[in-house]
Amino acid sequence: MELFSDIEQAEIDRILTCSKAVKKKLSAGETVFRQGEKPQMIFILQEGELALVKDFASGKRNLLYTVKPGEVFGEAFLFSGQIRYWYDALAMKESSVLAIPWRFFYGFCENACGHHRMITRNLLDILAGRNFSMTKKLHLLSSTSLKEKLAIFFLENADREGCVKLNMNRENLADFLGVARPSLSRELMNMQKEGLIEVGKDEVHIRDREALEYFY
Repeated sequence: MELFSDIEQAEIDRILTCSKAVKKKLSAGETVFRQGEKPQMIFILQEGELALVKDFASGKRNLLYTVKPGEVFGEAFLFSGQIRYWYDALAMKESSVLAIPWRFFYGFCENACGHHRMITRNLLDILAGRNFSMTKKLHLLSSTSLKEKLAIFFLENADREGCVKLNMNRENLADFLGVARPSLSRELMNMQKEGLIEVGKDEVHIRDREALEYFY
């Protein structure tokens, strides 16, 4: 788990006891928290998969990002001064979550535990990484066309062989890009016909990187 990086298991056990962390089981479709609720915890996904989503009164949904096992979420509210969540944390399938109260990160415990310093350092690393990811997504969403958004998304997520593993279905990818699913499917087929990409079931292969980089 990224929050416990470089910390021994015995120390992790002490952290969980010292912080009064609690575990929660979720079924698919359940929420860890909902927009409008008051933040009080930092969460770690132990098993399963979560999506952080923003729903609008119109029915439109924006997928901010997905959370994988071992990753932290809800950390943005710790020092931001925001008093309400503005998105939902939704379980995509049966999941297990560890919740750590904020007060553990605001000050050292009475025992002045050495591991407290390390977990705070790890949290700062996570916050910096998340900020960088959000900056990249802002760059993607500021693109003027769907083709440009897809080109940036594929280039950012391709491996050395030009293969992009899709860790979300078409509906979730459309929500992530802020577009309608039919528009996404139509543009993917257009890009394939143009020889830019080859679309598979769970992956996309880049066929003309130079042409895609024109949109970057």
